[in-house]
Amino acid sequence: MSDFFQSEMVRGDLQELAKMQEYCMKAAHVFPALAPVKKLEYFDILQEMIEKQKVFYTRLKLSDDPEATEMADSIKQAAVMFGASDSEDANVVFDELIGKIEEMRQHLKAEGY
Repeated sequence: MSDFFQSEMVRGDLQELAKMQEYCMKAAHVFPALAPVKKLEYFDILQEMIEKQKVFYTRLKLSDDPEATEMADSIKQAAVMFGASDSEDANVVFDELIGKIEEMRQHLKAEGY
């Protein structure tokens, strides 16, 4: 494993992201049955997770570590598969996801929750 991924800070961030992803995956499966307050909590955690992913992606891009660069490239390719152009940064997709979460949050609030 490379120096970048050996960093205690990076490993802690990855563990935190993994916990958030696990929570979001579980909550997504039962989302329709969640109480409105739990749905808002889900949106908050989902948005926080995506914001942390944005920061992590930026750290990957700034690193000269080969494994970090490779992971940043993989994320970029995934962003292209999700609609970003080759010339756009993967953060475009992260920002679009955050926008969609805000729309869902507003829709739920408009329903009186």
